[in-house]
Amino acid sequence: MRLRDEEFPVVVQAYDPSGSRDSFIAEQVVYTQMDIDNFTSRYAGLLIKAREISETETNRDLRATSRRPRKAKSANAIGWILFMLVIIIGLLVWGFATGWIQEKMGINPPI
Repeated sequence: MRLRDEEFPVVVQAYDPSGSRDSFIAEQVVYTQMDIDNFTSRYAGLLIKAREISETETNRDLRATSRRPRKAKSANAIGWILFMLVIIIGLLVWGFATGWIQEKMGINPPI
């Protein structure tokens, strides 16, 4: 099966012609003649049909991507940020309570 370059992408389908009816076996979207050759060699002996891709197949459904579950990575990052913030605040409180920050900054508290 040979197609012109302007006909791509197409969908090739393999059918098993048994009796009066063709049983569907496989389908693949192909973009080059080499992809078609690989498909036909993989399903040698079967009936191979080609059809154009419909517009609904080429348009991406944006709702499908919005239904993806959120990754735990972002929740994990927020946890680490909060943990580090607590550590920094704890160190500041300890530094002011012991007077270490005042000593290093040269701040003399009024007596």
